[in-house]
Amino acid sequence: MARATRRTRLRDGGSGTRIPGASATGDEPDPVRIVDGSSPVAGAPASRRSLRDQGKKTMRRLLDAAMEAIDQRGYHGTRVQDVVDIANTSHGTFYLYFANKEDLVRALTTEATSEASNLTRAVTEAGSALDIGSWDHLRSWVADYSALWQGYAPLFRSWTDLAAIDQGVGDQIRRMVLAHSDAMAVRIKATPSAGGLDPEVAGMAIVAMLDRFHFMREFVGEPVDDDALDTLTTMIHRALVRPGRVPGKASSG
Repeated sequence: MARATRRTRLRDGGSGTRIPGASATGDEPDPVRIVDGSSPVAGAPASRRSLRDQGKKTMRRLLDAAMEAIDQRGYHGTRVQDVVDIANTSHGTFYLYFANKEDLVRALTTEATSEASNLTRAVTEAGSALDIGSWDHLRSWVADYSALWQGYAPLFRSWTDLAAIDQGVGDQIRRMVLAHSDAMAVRIKATPSAGGLDPEVAGMAIVAMLDRFHFMREFVGEPVDDDALDTLTTMIHRALVRPGRVPGKASSG
């Protein structure tokens, strides 16, 4: 029951770009938020003012530098010094945009989950919903998921650590995972050929397989190329479109 309650709370939490768990009382820095559709997300200091084009470019350099530093050193090993060295800027400039390393990582998380939400909407959006019965349609979605994962790989690899030390980031990550799996579950439920499968379990299994596959391919130094994505798509397609009889379920045929 406690798990179900937490799952509901994560799904139904506040909307908008406010970081979950961030204080709105003024006792803590302003929450990270998206400046506009074409701009990088802002840390607490930058969110208090409008940024000119140069400021947005500087903030983008810092975000990209953080990704590179985390990729090289891991989250715990990354220091503000590493970020400013890679970005070729100063500590003073860094603190114009971000309160600290944690603030910067929250901004990256907001950016990643914002892009992930676009991928989630593509699954169920009216008029263009994912057709699980179509291998080509499913392959296109798998490729988009792969591009998202590879684009934020350093951050995704560190999210277990991040979730353990920052409740706001952890809740945001969990919401993203649930959004992916729930959207996939909706499409599975609407696919007659997937009868007998628990849509929620199947949706979570697909997301888990894609996530872990990317992690393992990177870990062993193998590319996630077109052949790999074709195989992943075929496995998912066969499992959903022609599933075997589920033990304990009456056969529909």
